[in-house]
Amino acid sequence: MATSLNPAQRYSLPTRWMLFLAGMFILSLGVAITVHAGLGTTTISSPPAVLAAATSYSLGTWTVVVNVIIMIITALILGRNYRATMLWQLPISILFGVMCDVSLWLTRWVDPQNYLVAWVLVVLGTMMVALGIVMQLLGQIAFMPGEAIVQALNTKLTTLDFGACKQIVDWTLVGIAVIISLVTMGGLVGVREGTVFAAFGIGFFVRLWQNLYLKGIRKD
Repeated sequence: MATSLNPAQRYSLPTRWMLFLAGMFILSLGVAITVHAGLGTTTISSPPAVLAAATSYSLGTWTVVVNVIIMIITALILGRNYRATMLWQLPISILFGVMCDVSLWLTRWVDPQNYLVAWVLVVLGTMMVALGIVMQLLGQIAFMPGEAIVQALNTKLTTLDFGACKQIVDWTLVGIAVIISLVTMGGLVGVREGTVFAAFGIGFFVRLWQNLYLKGIRKD
């Protein structure tokens, strides 16, 4: 194994695929736990969660639909700079949608009996989402549509850094989810205080997991 901090040099391709797929599954479990907590899910999953609550279609199905829409918007933003390799996001999105439904089924027993327990689940789910993101980044296989559109926006809004562009995308998705929820169900479903926590907490926990990873490999 290479001593480089670069995952592409440190890990073999099969190992990177394992990291990527395991990261996707852990992320889907985190999303499922926040859904069951009932205090609002993560920003990227808020539109699918609201649409699933408002219709007979599953969270996984709407996750795929929303990701395809995001892919189309990304292609429009990039224009001629759009690369055919980015079409990898489609099968990855479909697989992630399946994982979301499987994770919801696996965690169907999660039923918080009070507000405090619900908050514990929100924090746990947010930590898992962040861990899943870090594992996907370590895999360096492909970007999920949610990250790809942030990168695309960052290429156009050069005065803003990646973090600022991510905040724009995240809060736009939350705003869309709020509108859909109010129009279809007359109230807030799937978007609550837990969503706000996740919007800020995911970035914090991503940095935490990354620092723990770096400390671990530097001891090797």
